[in-house]
Amino acid sequence: MSQPAERSIDPDFLEIIEDAALAVPTEGATWRVLVVDDDEDVHHATEFALRHAVILGRPVETIHARSGAEARAAVDRVGDIAVALVDVVMETPDAGLNLVRHLRETGYSAMRIVLRTGYPGYAPEGPIIAEYEIDDYRTKDELTQTRMVSVLTASIRAYDQICTISRTRAGLEMIVRSSAHLFRRTNLEIFSQGVLSQIGALLRTRTSGFVCVQGKDIAGADSSCIVSAIGEFTDMLGKGLSVVSPELIALVDVARGRADPLFRDGYMVLHFTSETGRELCAVLEMTADCKAAEISLLRLFAANIAVGFENLALVEELDRLAFSVPVLGVPNPNAFEAALGSHLTSDRDDKRLALISIGSFDTTVATYGLPLAHKLLLEVFDRLASLSGGATVAIVGEATFGLIGHRDIVTSDLMERVFARSYRVDDVELVAVASSAIVDLRDLPDDRADALRIATTALVHIRQTRPGEPVLYGTEMQKEVERTRQLQMQLKAAILKEGELEVYLQPKVDLSTNTVLGAEALLRWIRRDETIPPDEFIPIAEGAGLTQPLTDFVFRKVADWVHAHDEIEPVPVAVNLSMADLNRPGFAAWAMQRLDRLGLTPRHVEFEVTEGIAMHDAQKAVEQARELKRAGFRIALDDFGTGFSSLSQFSRLPIDTLKIDRSFVSLLDVSTARRSLAAIALMMTTALNVDCVAEGIETDSQKQALVFLGCRVGQGFLLGRPTPIGQFNETFGLTASEWTARVGTGPPRRAP
Repeated sequence: MSQPAERSIDPDFLEIIEDAALAVPTEGATWRVLVVDDDEDVHHATEFALRHAVILGRPVETIHARSGAEARAAVDRVGDIAVALVDVVMETPDAGLNLVRHLRETGYSAMRIVLRTGYPGYAPEGPIIAEYEIDDYRTKDELTQTRMVSVLTASIRAYDQICTISRTRAGLEMIVRSSAHLFRRTNLEIFSQGVLSQIGALLRTRTSGFVCVQGKDIAGADSSCIVSAIGEFTDMLGKGLSVVSPELIALVDVARGRADPLFRDGYMVLHFTSETGRELCAVLEMTADCKAAEISLLRLFAANIAVGFENLALVEELDRLAFSVPVLGVPNPNAFEAALGSHLTSDRDDKRLALISIGSFDTTVATYGLPLAHKLLLEVFDRLASLSGGATVAIVGEATFGLIGHRDIVTSDLMERVFARSYRVDDVELVAVASSAIVDLRDLPDDRADALRIATTALVHIRQTRPGEPVLYGTEMQKEVERTRQLQMQLKAAILKEGELEVYLQPKVDLSTNTVLGAEALLRWIRRDETIPPDEFIPIAEGAGLTQPLTDFVFRKVADWVHAHDEIEPVPVAVNLSMADLNRPGFAAWAMQRLDRLGLTPRHVEFEVTEGIAMHDAQKAVEQARELKRAGFRIALDDFGTGFSSLSQFSRLPIDTLKIDRSFVSLLDVSTARRSLAAIALMMTTALNVDCVAEGIETDSQKQALVFLGCRVGQGFLLGRPTPIGQFNETFGLTASEWTARVGTGPPRRAP
C-alpha cells in the first residue's frame, strides 16, 4: 500500500484533484474515446495516432461509430466514455450536431465532445460553440498526432475532474442518506453492519473487515467484541478482539483518538468514541489506494458516524422508553400492542387477552397520594405476572392492565386470586377493586388495533354494568355490547327529537306537615317497544359523553314547567349532575349561563351530586360545585352512606343537604330506630351542620321512625311517586288555592 499513514485534510474542503494525485490508475483501466465519422480513413488515422498514447496514467481505448445512430448505440452500450470526437457532416449535413444535442439532453454532461469537420465554412466555429454544448472545435487537417494527444489530454483532464466532483457530490449525498439511515438503527449490530456496507459503497469496493466495540463491562474491566464482520473476518463475529492478529490489534490502538482514517499495512481503520466512553472501530482491508477526495469523504463519514454512535445509547434509551412506563419501568401500551400482534399471527388458538381496570385507583390517589398509588400498581403488576406464569403483562391505560397468556391461565379464577387479597403498601392496607374483560384471541380479528378496540369496548361495558367483576367476553357479552352500542346511537337521536325522553318529578315532603317542599327531576326514556331504565342508559350516556346534552334537556323541561305556572311560586327542582358533568372543564359556567338564558334562578333549581365526588381525585369537580354554590345554588349529596366516605372527605365539599340512601331507610322501624344506620347518618348531618332528606320511604313505620329521629324531609313512594312534569301540579294540588291534607287521607299540600 503506497498511501501515507497520516494525512490531515479539511473536511469542508472540496479538492479539485491535480494530475499528480490522479495518476494512480486502476490496473487495466483505460480512457475510452469515441470516434464518430463516416470516413474510414479518419478512423484508421485516429487509431494509429493514439495506439501508444498514455494520458494521465492510463492508455486510450478507441470506440468507433460510422453514423449518428451507431454512436448513440455505442454510448448506450459502453456508457463510460471520456471524450467523443464527432464529425459534423455524416449521413445528414447536421448528423453530428444532432448527436451532440442528443447526448447532452440524455444526461451525458460529463463526456467531453470535440467536433471535427472537413467543411469549416459549413458549420462556423463561433455559432456552433455558442449554440451547442461542445468543448472544442477542430478541423480534421489540424489534428496531427501531437495535437490530437494534446487536445485529448486537456479534454480527459476536464472529464476526470468533473467525474471526481460528481463522485464527491454523490459521496456527500450518500453520507447524508446513509447517516440518516444508520441513525434510525437502534441495534448496535445492525448499526455496525451498516457502517461496513456504507464504507464499501462510498469507496465503490467489496472488501473484508470488521467492527469492534471496546469499553467497560459490567464489572468495570476493559472488554472488546466484534459486533459485525464481512469477508475473511466473518467467523470472528461475536468474539473478542484478541482473536485477530496482533498487528491489527496494534492498528486499532494506534487509531484511537484520531479524527482521520488510518491507512497502514493494507488496512484502513476508522475510530469513533461515544460520550459514555464506548469505542467503535471499523477495520477494512484495502486493495487500492484512496484518492484525496475519498479520504475527505471518509473523514466526513467518520464524523457523522461518530455522532450516530454517540447517540446510539440515547436512541436505545428512547426505544426503551417507547415501550415502558417511565415512572414505573414496566411495559406500556406500545409493548403490549406489539406482543398482541405477535400472538395474533402465531399462537392465537390457545391464548387469551384480559384487560383489567382498577376502579379504586382514584380513591387511593385522593386518599394517599400519587406515589403510593403508583406503588400499588407495581404490586398489582408483580402479582399478575407471578400468578399468570410468565404471561405478557403491561400497563395499557390509567390504572388499566393488559394480560396475554394461555387460556387455561387467564381466567376469572386468576383475577379473583390476584385481587382477593389486600395489598400492603408503605404499611397501608389497600384493597384493589378490579373489573376485567377476558377475551379469547381466536375470537378477535387479525388486526391488533381492531382486537384492542373490541377488548376495550368490552371492558368499558363491564365497568358500567358489572363493576368489580371478571367477565369472559362471549356471545352473551357481545349481545350486551352491541345493545349498548345501539342504545348509544338511539340516545343521541332521542336527545335531538321530542317524544322519547321525558322528565318526571318526585316530591320532597315535610314529614311533620306533609308539605311539598321541593321535587327531584328524574329522566325517563320511553321508547315505543320498551322503557329503558335510568340505571342502564345513564351509564351509557356517561360513556358516550352525552350527560351535558341530557342535563340541558332537563333544564329546558324544568324551564317550560316553571314558565307555564307563573301564577304560583314553584317549588325548587333538584337536577342530578354526574361526575362526567362536573369533571368537564367550564361546566359550571355553562350551566349558569344556560339557566340564565332559560329564565331559571337558584330559587328554581338545586343540584344533586353523588357521593362519588368525595371518593375520587375530583378536585376539578369539587371546584365546579363550589362555583355553583357561590352563585347561590344549593348542593345536595345523593346516596349518602353507600360510598363509606369519611367526615374529612366531606369537609371539602360545598354541600347544603345530605340525602340518606334508601338502603338505610328500608331497615327502619320505630323500635330499632336509635340503633340504625340511618340514626348514624342523621348524627353526621348534625355534625356537618347540613340539612337532611331521607330517600325511599315506602311505609308509614319508616316515616314515623324518621320523624322520631328528627329527620324533617323525606322522599319516597309513600309520599308521592314520580309523575310526568306536566302533571305534577295537578297530582299534588299545587294551585293558587291553598289546600291541606295528610298522607294517607290525601295528597300533601304546598308550602305557603
